[in-house]
Amino acid sequence: MSLTDPAAAPTRPQAEQLRLDALASYRILDTPRERDFDEVAELAAQICGTPIAVVNLIAADRQFFKAEVGLGVRETPLETSFCAKAILEEDFLEIADATQDPRFECNPLVTAEGGLRFYAGKLLKTAEGLAIGTLCVLDTQPKRLTPIQRRTLDVLGRQVMSQIELRRALRVQTEMLQQRHLLQQETTHRLKNTLAMVQAIAGQTLRKDATPGALADFQSRMQSLALAHDVLLREDWQAAELAAVLQEVLGNVADPARLHIAGPAVTLGARAALSVSLIAHELATNAIKHGALSGSDGTVAVTWQISGEELELEWRETGGPAVTPPQRKGFGSRLINLGLVGSGQVQLHYLPGGLTALMTASLEELRLS
Repeated sequence: MSLTDPAAAPTRPQAEQLRLDALASYRILDTPRERDFDEVAELAAQICGTPIAVVNLIAADRQFFKAEVGLGVRETPLETSFCAKAILEEDFLEIADATQDPRFECNPLVTAEGGLRFYAGKLLKTAEGLAIGTLCVLDTQPKRLTPIQRRTLDVLGRQVMSQIELRRALRVQTEMLQQRHLLQQETTHRLKNTLAMVQAIAGQTLRKDATPGALADFQSRMQSLALAHDVLLREDWQAAELAAVLQEVLGNVADPARLHIAGPAVTLGARAALSVSLIAHELATNAIKHGALSGSDGTVAVTWQISGEELELEWRETGGPAVTPPQRKGFGSRLINLGLVGSGQVQLHYLPGGLTALMTASLEELRLS
């Protein structure tokens, strides 16, 4: 329903409901005091020279004071509210002497001994023009605001509304991030279930046609992918740090005490993170079967550096048996030779002390999702 289209103008009850719905959307009623609002009320009272100032929100049957100076209460009934009248005004209401105003001359807050006389209120309006409350100042003596005081109250009122809008925007953003995180967790949970199903199907399919070792290799590769998914989930599935991926995958298959992982911060996109996890898994598996990690003294160092626009990563095994190039290239060997992002750029050296693998890839490709 448009508030600017005369043909579709809401009725009074409809307009009030829209106003109350807008107020509810901020979730600010009955919230604790906050310094940002308290300071505005204090400043308004000081500048306008009044003993009372409030940041006031008008609910259906009461007015709630988000901040107040000189009252000592957090809410009062709507029946005696000056501000309830203010929301019917265009933007700013000033009453020099309430005893001379027919709208307020019988108000108990005015007729009481030492009652209120002066009131000035700046409307708090949403972007749609709905009034949810006021920033107002009150006094027990008749008076008028100076142009500077009036201008200041106007500016402070707009600042209060901006603060209220900011609180809602931050809350909405937080809720969206939480929902996104829950969705990602659910997606990852289902993906892990799918991986588990793939493992089960592969186990049944390969049971007769593959060696137990081949089946174990397949299941281990699925596990490395699941670990990489965990790292990506912690980073909202946007990216993952190279060190985190390597530590997660390698620490799952080898003794962390025999691993040395070091290098500058490098961010991987989702695709590169999964690729690196599989390559690291294959290298570690080979080291456990045939290389430095097959004995009790061997170690593996995975280090990298940035050279220009490229990443240079080295896998170096030491302290293990002498290694030789494989006679037959299986899936694992072909996977390693694809490199970090599937574009090759891999050098393998089978040295007496163990395997050394040098891999390079462009940082731009590594960051791609």
